[in-house]
Amino acid sequence: MHPMVWMVAALSMSLFAAVGARAEDSMQLAVVSYGKIPAGAAFQTELVENSELASQVEARLKKALADRGFNPAADGGYMISIAADRTGGATSLSVGNGQQSNAQVNININTGQNNLLGGATQPATKIGRAYRITLAIYDRGTGRYIWRAEITDNKPDVDPAAATGPMVEKLVSALEKSVRPAN
Repeated sequence: MHPMVWMVAALSMSLFAAVGARAEDSMQLAVVSYGKIPAGAAFQTELVENSELASQVEARLKKALADRGFNPAADGGYMISIAADRTGGATSLSVGNGQQSNAQVNININTGQNNLLGGATQPATKIGRAYRITLAIYDRGTGRYIWRAEITDNKPDVDPAAATGPMVEKLVSALEKSVRPAN
């Protein structure tokens, strides 16, 4: 019976460690694959918004894909659309004449909850800042989307320059699962 107790304890510890490791990972990845991408496919990239973040993602992505046998080409058959942005911070809302504005919207709703809690007040909840990269791959000839993914680092103090590399690596690793074997 004594070895059984040790085995249960070891199993419990390993499960607890696995849950703890997942809790520390602040990145969330969502992927949708609509079809297979040929191994070694040529691609072009396009930025959804011409920003420093998106350009940094593009440079890292091109290198990561080239390291895995994909080829950037001006006439590539596949287009990779790249978006990178901070969420929960200043926005790029457009006012009527197309000018950019860092508008902020505050909404106060009185739900009567304070009365239910004996008049206690609750601090306002702020939307946390995060960093998000979105990729969409489509066939230039047909316009059909082949693959889409979004990865978000939810750390409130995330440094996009430091987070881009690991985030792109996770995206490219996920993309490799949608690659058709060479033959």
